[in-house]
Amino acid sequence: MNKGYVAFIGVLAVLWLITLILDVIMTASIYSSRFQAIANVTSSIGSQFRTPIYVIIGLPEAIGLFFPPYYFWAVWIGIVTVVVAVFILISIYKTIPRFENSALYRIAEFFALNLFLSEIYIAFVQLIGHPITSPIPTGAAQFVYNFFLLTNAGLYEELITRVIYIGIPLFIYYAWSAHGKASPSKPKKLPWWRIIWGGGYKFGKPEITLLIISSIIFGIAHAGSWSISKIPQAALGGVFLGVLFLRFGLYADVLFHFSIDSPGLVLTNIYGSPLGSVATTDFYSIVILIFLGAGLIVSLFYLLEIVKIFQSRNGRIPTTFSTTPASSPQIYQGNQNIGKTSVVCPKCGSKNVTFFYDDVYRCDSCGTVFRRS
Repeated sequence: MNKGYVAFIGVLAVLWLITLILDVIMTASIYSSRFQAIANVTSSIGSQFRTPIYVIIGLPEAIGLFFPPYYFWAVWIGIVTVVVAVFILISIYKTIPRFENSALYRIAEFFALNLFLSEIYIAFVQLIGHPITSPIPTGAAQFVYNFFLLTNAGLYEELITRVIYIGIPLFIYYAWSAHGKASPSKPKKLPWWRIIWGGGYKFGKPEITLLIISSIIFGIAHAGSWSISKIPQAALGGVFLGVLFLRFGLYADVLFHFSIDSPGLVLTNIYGSPLGSVATTDFYSIVILIFLGAGLIVSLFYLLEIVKIFQSRNGRIPTTFSTTPASSPQIYQGNQNIGKTSVVCPKCGSKNVTFFYDDVYRCDSCGTVFRRS
């Protein structure tokens, strides 16, 4: 991996983490100071907040069995805030071994990429006369309701989309494979907790299929409250969220989702936040501009990576030699980091490489794509 690019993403990750921590602090402050006000609107929220048709199980409602209906949603928002704070600590802890293999690295990339591509798409649909319309009301009078909407989505929507449409089907698939009803070469049975927690999956056909399906469902689900033009943008976000769930786990996609929605809590000129000010609005405006510019750079980097992969498929890639015999052709099962092996990068000499397909590898140290022969 290019050291300059890694350092660049590192700066973005720190900036993203700072803004997310500020979001959580402000969320906790609003929650503690306005708990009664939040509880007061739970009855109206109950009548306005309908379980979407694509939801199989209303997960938060189960928690509501243990609390009086009057306080249910207020308690749920408190749970969400605590969970996000814990997930931040987990993400920092998991970054220590190696940053470029961490969730923070990918989240920083995806946040910039999602913002950049979304702005391009929004400009396009406005140009053709089909702008995206938001169902979220504006103004201070609606802030408590907006506070619920913006805080709830990060955890709730990830549980009912990524867990139900990716975690559960993959668990069933791997359990089915492990009992001899599929090819013996299929992966072994996964522990039950991977249904909810996710993480550590390869990107084979089952994972990619469920990723696409869940992203489409996630996009279509937004058409009920937003305009139809929202579907492609939401589906794109669903792809990023699904990749984070598969690769790193629930904590990564929840943090990514929460970081997209939570800035609205401090933008006083939009949603009437009591903690919003000119300073907070200016700060988040600068952060957004930085990530927009970064999104262009990340987009170009990914385009170069895609070009390298296509070149490797056509055989126009450098080769290196190994003392071990060449392996027989293998079916593509997604990028798999195989750690230190006898395969050596022809450019930097590193043995820390990632398997692509057949005898094609990618060096995790310098980013070179090469074929072993």
